[in-house]
Amino acid sequence: MLKQERYEAHQEVLALTRGQKPTQVVERDGRQVEIWDVRSVRFTDAYPGPVRVVRVRERWTERKRVDREWKTEQKEQNWIWVVAGDLDGYDGAAIRDTGHLRWKIENNAFGELTQHWHLTHCAHHHPVAVLALLWIKIIAFTLFHAFAILHGKLFRLGKVTMQELRKQIYRSLLCGSPMPFFSG
Repeated sequence: MLKQERYEAHQEVLALTRGQKPTQVVERDGRQVEIWDVRSVRFTDAYPGPVRVVRVRERWTERKRVDREWKTEQKEQNWIWVVAGDLDGYDGAAIRDTGHLRWKIENNAFGELTQHWHLTHCAHHHPVAVLALLWIKIIAFTLFHAFAILHGKLFRLGKVTMQELRKQIYRSLLCGSPMPFFSG
């Protein structure tokens, strides 16, 4: 995703798409998604060739409770995705979906790894030790999620969160009490 508005590509795509009809309109998760697909945009002096830029505007209505009253609010998000390499065969909607999946991984996996699995601190500073500890945490994280999804009946039914499962496993390892969440 192109975060920095100072790049020429960002400004150029906004100028090229201003007042133009979107090249594609789709609906995703209750959002009206307008997509402008611009090819052959110059990215920077340092980047050797043109890039493809996909501009996305998402609009939806959000309903939330304020005091005792339900209110609706119109929301909008704008995204600019820079695409280079072997993705020319994919349409703008696929680029948008892939970009959002990347953010989902960022928020869910790395967010959880840093907040609940202590990924931020490494007790050893030798490069091999750092790499080994990182792999151990990632493998433990992956195995935990696979086990919870495949064998956690209450999790699959939505009656317990992944965080509560993690806490229960941790407590059971410390205290030796049985795990009620993984029956069936």
